[in-house]
Amino acid sequence: MRPMVCPPWWVADRAMTTGAAVVGAGKGRVRADLRIAMVFFGITRALRLTLPSITENLIAPARKLAKEVRLYGHFFRQSEIRNQRSGEEGRMDPEEYRLLNLDEVELEEPGACLDLYPMAEMQARGDIWRDDFASFRNLVHQLYSLKQATLMAEEFRPDIVIFARPDLLYHDSAAEHLDMLARAHRSFVLVPDWSQWFGHNDRFALVKGAEGVAAYGRRADRMGEYCARGKRMHSERLLKYALGGQRVRTMHMRASRVRANGLQVLEDFTPGRGPMGKRELVPLGTIRPEAPAMAASA
Repeated sequence: MRPMVCPPWWVADRAMTTGAAVVGAGKGRVRADLRIAMVFFGITRALRLTLPSITENLIAPARKLAKEVRLYGHFFRQSEIRNQRSGEEGRMDPEEYRLLNLDEVELEEPGACLDLYPMAEMQARGDIWRDDFASFRNLVHQLYSLKQATLMAEEFRPDIVIFARPDLLYHDSAAEHLDMLARAHRSFVLVPDWSQWFGHNDRFALVKGAEGVAAYGRRADRMGEYCARGKRMHSERLLKYALGGQRVRTMHMRASRVRANGLQVLEDFTPGRGPMGKRELVPLGTIRPEAPAMAASA
């Protein structure tokens, strides 16, 4: 009979310290009445190109696991995009959201949501992007849109929520991570382990538990509070602040931003902070080789 081998204590301790998610760690059973909600928000950009990856790597695994899956979305009516910081410029189809076949969706014009927040007080802390607060306003729009879609999903009372930007090309399946959440006896917030920028990667997330869903999806309500603490608005750091007290773990699940012109941002998926420098645009599906992980010290 082979002796049982337990991992060294420092391995378990490191996993707890880094917040790394252990795929397959869930030991419970998947509830027969499991409910999963999917939340889409912001602008679709080039959904016609990202939809196949959304369907294969997010929607299909959710439908295979859960008894009921519902899709929710909030989008701004926008037919073109011009972003001086990223250099993105192009036309968009304001009806493209229909490709998602959402169970419930809200549309509204951009701009009005800015009046709901203390913009002057928040901007007084400074412009971390240095583009005359254009990126600041874009982030406020995105977080407001996320909140509106989250409020719709919460009425469904889901066990798990998949928060997903529709302009991302998802390279990896969420199946194993969803299975782990479904079997786990506790609540978790799973976020990507790359492009953390001294906070948490805010591109997408898998969340189990009502408190975590509210903390992640309604963090727009915490913007004024965050800035009142003397901090400049920053998407990843705001997310870390909003998730304080939640059980956050990281997962190595990759997704690349796709611009309105159909080109893909060449992301660096190496776990950690994130890359500096100009964004390189590449053909769809291109993946940068990851840097080797740093060897753990003895």
